[in-house]
Amino acid sequence: MKINFGAVSTLALLLAATSAQADPAISYVPNSLKQSIIDRGPWTLHESGDNFSHDASGIVPSKGATPPFTAFGTPYKNYCNATGEIQVNHTRSLMQPFYFPLVRQRGDVLEGFFDYRPRNEEEATVSAFSTDWGVHWTFTGKALALNPFCPADPTDPDNNNVIVNGKVTAYGSDANSATDNGLGHSFILSAKGKKFIYHLNRANNHIDSDQLVVHRLARDSDEPLFGLPEFGFVSPLSGGGYPTLEPTAMATKGLIDPDAILGAVHTHEDKTAIVYVSKSLSSAPPATSCPSTPAFALTNLVNGKPRKPNTDVITIRVATTIDGINFTDVGSAAGLQDPTTVALNGIRWLGSGSILRLSDGRYGLFFGAGSCLDNDSDGFHFIGYAETTAPVRNPSDLLSWHVVKGFDNPILATDTVVDPNSHQSYPANPPLVNVHGADALSSTQVAPFVPPAPPAPFVIPAGGYNSNFFSGRSYDPQAVYTDERTVTIVFAGYNTPQPSNNLGDYRTIGRFQLHFPAGYFSPPGFDFDLPGFDRDDDRQ
Repeated sequence: MKINFGAVSTLALLLAATSAQADPAISYVPNSLKQSIIDRGPWTLHESGDNFSHDASGIVPSKGATPPFTAFGTPYKNYCNATGEIQVNHTRSLMQPFYFPLVRQRGDVLEGFFDYRPRNEEEATVSAFSTDWGVHWTFTGKALALNPFCPADPTDPDNNNVIVNGKVTAYGSDANSATDNGLGHSFILSAKGKKFIYHLNRANNHIDSDQLVVHRLARDSDEPLFGLPEFGFVSPLSGGGYPTLEPTAMATKGLIDPDAILGAVHTHEDKTAIVYVSKSLSSAPPATSCPSTPAFALTNLVNGKPRKPNTDVITIRVATTIDGINFTDVGSAAGLQDPTTVALNGIRWLGSGSILRLSDGRYGLFFGAGSCLDNDSDGFHFIGYAETTAPVRNPSDLLSWHVVKGFDNPILATDTVVDPNSHQSYPANPPLVNVHGADALSSTQVAPFVPPAPPAPFVIPAGGYNSNFFSGRSYDPQAVYTDERTVTIVFAGYNTPQPSNNLGDYRTIGRFQLHFPAGYFSPPGFDFDLPGFDRDDDRQ
């Protein structure tokens, strides 16, 4: 590693001024927002090539329509060929339907793990690498998939049936089938010389109540998923019943309703502390539940109807482990979100993100979050930023945070909406990454989706309500130290609030870059004498 001595001087100044914790000046690097592309890998929604060109598309059919739903698009266009073989992406295509990235820095290369999730069909983990800070990715592997079968009707957006041994078999229409509820929210952790990959089990009656699913990873492999099972579940359709995890899967112990891990810090005594999302489904008392979404909420403007109240409760918790399997709870974090707030600009749900170490020993958290304006506990309304209130020397130091970029001054956000009565904008201020028209797809590529015209008195903003590939959802920011001043953010976005709104433009990956004061973040591997340094080369 090359050490920049200018950065060393800046670092020394910062370390000497740990008592002065003024919020940093953060700015967007102009033109750094890009919609990511992947080379090869599994089937994508859109592929442009001489012999393999196709455009998946679609909307939910109108009431009373019967299959085939040809007038409503083809959401599984060329997912399988005429002989029943699942197809792949033969060239460079937009990263759709990929989301929930996990990105680690390995020298000058980014190593990414992505949740690959064609709606109501499949979920798997895909690995890839990037040499240009997340703009282009090269596929390296796919593992722990859910469904090996082809849709019976490529025009059916709900994928009600698949083909099993030549027979039409209930899938999306079967309450006991998995549709796309497999293993998601990847995270990687090294402990006691072993490397593990963790996932959330989305299966019915397991999601957010079971412990995280754990698999052992091979170390120092050019194929990060090498050795993992091709399928994470024993298929339910050949033998009946809901799928069960494949036999090599392990599970964590001691976590409380885990949903996703946000980051890990190696501390003294050979312990690793993790910051994670604890989600308790449908457990909010009626007095603190969100009301139905207001008429001006984005989901209403796109769907034409409000979302029902969401009663999930999210807590950000800290736990420690020595072996990567057994965890000890440290407590719940304060200062990040309020699980009881019904304020439309409050942070009720924080569901994804990543951490970076600051040069003064504190940690920064880039996060995805939301409010009752979405009524969805995934927390996808905006991307924000928070910092620990003190240097992290012990796991308990990860329990106290303050938000720097919140709902009303976000880094990146979904489309702005305005209350026509109070004229209040949400968010109140433009985000740092304030762009329009950032979507590589044309309207003809996602036909028959047409952006809805909102009823009076709502005024359509410039570009409409879906001009960006993240207009409907913006979340899971993965922060990577890039240089003395720059942090690269790889994130997930949806064109509309729900995949079913626009089946030709959902679950996609993008990246942008931010400038911070010089030397604000600790370079990977530089802070080897400071508490919290990860002596393993893995970026966590």
